[in-house]
Amino acid sequence: MTFAIVLIFILVLALAWVNGANDIAKGIATLVGNGTANAGKAILWGTLCTVLGGLAAVIWGSALVKNFSGGYLAPEFQVNLSFIASTLIGAASWVIFATRFALPVSTTHALLGGLIGTALVSAGPDGLHAATVTNKALLPLLVSPLIAIILCTILLMIIRLVAKRVPGWVPGCCDHNEWRKNPFTCAPANNQQRPSATTERVWTAMHWISSGSTSFARGLNDVPKIAAFLILAMSLVPGFVNTLNVLGNIWPIVLVTFVMGMGCLWGGFRVLNLLAHRITPLDASSGLVANAGTSLLVLVASPLGLPVSTTHVSTGALMGVRWTNKSKPHHADALKMVLFGWVITLPVAAVVSAFSSFVI
Repeated sequence: MTFAIVLIFILVLALAWVNGANDIAKGIATLVGNGTANAGKAILWGTLCTVLGGLAAVIWGSALVKNFSGGYLAPEFQVNLSFIASTLIGAASWVIFATRFALPVSTTHALLGGLIGTALVSAGPDGLHAATVTNKALLPLLVSPLIAIILCTILLMIIRLVAKRVPGWVPGCCDHNEWRKNPFTCAPANNQQRPSATTERVWTAMHWISSGSTSFARGLNDVPKIAAFLILAMSLVPGFVNTLNVLGNIWPIVLVTFVMGMGCLWGGFRVLNLLAHRITPLDASSGLVANAGTSLLVLVASPLGLPVSTTHVSTGALMGVRWTNKSKPHHADALKMVLFGWVITLPVAAVVSAFSSFVI
């Protein structure tokens, strides 16, 4: 049993680490894509906000902890350490592989796939609480990208009405990259009155705030899902029961949060380039809209215990920008690769977890 609990600790921390490396880009890609910040500053900002969101899960993440600690399993299903280890092996293996090749994938999908695959091998279809899996996992995961696309399309239409007061770029008025960061640079050339310095600072601050809120929402949504497996494993080991009674779920959530933060700093550059430059061109307005749509959906879903994928929501928001603006990236288009990653994440994690369960 000692070996099993040590293995689970390692797997949980490895998944938290690689989740940070794979997911940090989803909140800061717009900052880098529209030129507001360089990659280094954006990653530091995203890491800070992710850690704050993870720590907030101590208060607001209990519903997700409950669901991933057994809410998707039938009441009579007996969870053991082998089940937890197999689930984590499937999820962690796929996310590590995807991160190695800079493919943005959903840790939520991977964990759900691992849980389903292991449960099917252990107890067959009767081991799963089908209604909960469908209504509180599969439907939110499938529908959230569509909502993000629609929401961002609506927001873009609204912001275009507001943007009539924002100067458009014309050749010769200023450097195009400078306009993407701050469109008010072109105000004099368009015979428009340049707003006050305070207004321009607010415009820039909105980009940082929207990006930070997306990273905060990601930490709030992802940390409880990963920590749930550590909490569940410890509850099965008699020596840890008293510790859980004293400290509750606090220290596993804090531990997962800080390991995730270290993963953000270590591997955040891998996926960032793809999301920032290879889905859609971003300017000041579209980047702001993408982050606003993402953070709104994830922040609403987390307290309700709905495990929406930040990957799917943030990428869906970028797709909404792309299709509304009818623009493709100047760099190699990675949209098909991203969609392929969406489709295969759950089944691949399920197969690996099922095989691991069979072997164990």
